[in-house]
Amino acid sequence: MRMSWMAGPVAACLLACGGGGDGGAVPPPTKVDFDLVFDNEASDGSRSLKRAALDGSAVASVPNAINAVRPHARADGRALVYTSFSTDPLQVPTLMLLADFSRAATVLSSRADVYEREAVFSPDGRRVAFVSQRDEPQGSDVFVATLNGERMEDVRNLTPSASGAVSLDVTPAWSPDGSQIAFASNRDGSDFKLWVMHADGSQVRQLTTAGAYADVFPTWSPDGKLIAFQRRSGDRYRIGFLPATGGSPAFFEFDDNAYAPAWSPDGQRIAFVGRVGGEYDIHWRDASGSGPITRIANPGADRNPSWIKRAAS
Repeated sequence: MRMSWMAGPVAACLLACGGGGDGGAVPPPTKVDFDLVFDNEASDGSRSLKRAALDGSAVASVPNAINAVRPHARADGRALVYTSFSTDPLQVPTLMLLADFSRAATVLSSRADVYEREAVFSPDGRRVAFVSQRDEPQGSDVFVATLNGERMEDVRNLTPSASGAVSLDVTPAWSPDGSQIAFASNRDGSDFKLWVMHADGSQVRQLTTAGAYADVFPTWSPDGKLIAFQRRSGDRYRIGFLPATGGSPAFFEFDDNAYAPAWSPDGQRIAFVGRVGGEYDIHWRDASGSGPITRIANPGADRNPSWIKRAAS
């Protein structure tokens, strides 16, 4: 199937946000090897984490991650947080920490009858942001906690509801310097839009404006100038790029639906979920919008990519 992308709008967005250089020679990037880690739903409905090289080779299960979805890798590549969905329908999702790939993951947060998910490491690996319903059973909030070994401490709700209003705050993402958190919310009374706040929950501001679309899954460029995200308009899902200060987004065009972007830590690539021929697979391409698209073909439905640094051999 033909896959087409529009580099022009993205390049224009990059230039408008200060990217693209000053016309001089661009030094070659420092080579850092990354793999992709993502969740896989098998034909029997079981969920697990997979890891693959960027050329699609060596797709392998991540050991000791059970019933796992939505992984996020620590910057050093030596730990993962993820959500564990029990096969027991009476059990709620649990936040897990895989701090050592050679032994079982530990429970990071599990509260009776409380849905918690979407944990992401801060850039320095000392904190996690996550989504919880512990304070808002009919909605959800973005929380932040300090990691002390394999325990969460100083757990704080960054987006408590005002005046008893119920809203959903989801898909948090840290800025590269750890000073801000972008997230999606329906707090304005419409469908999900992107918002950003200081990492202490202050100075909340809206990034994407009202309209007949839903925006979720923000991910920051490593220079902090752009935020990539997923937009749904009707039945169409696309990957957009927005200045981190707000403004008009540009979009990569994909023949089928594209979801859940993840910007590589070196700034060179965007990974995403592509639905091609009814199958969900992980794809990646150059963040500039040029060049080919690589599809990581794998049995089952693959979703929620995260970049993970490859350990030195």
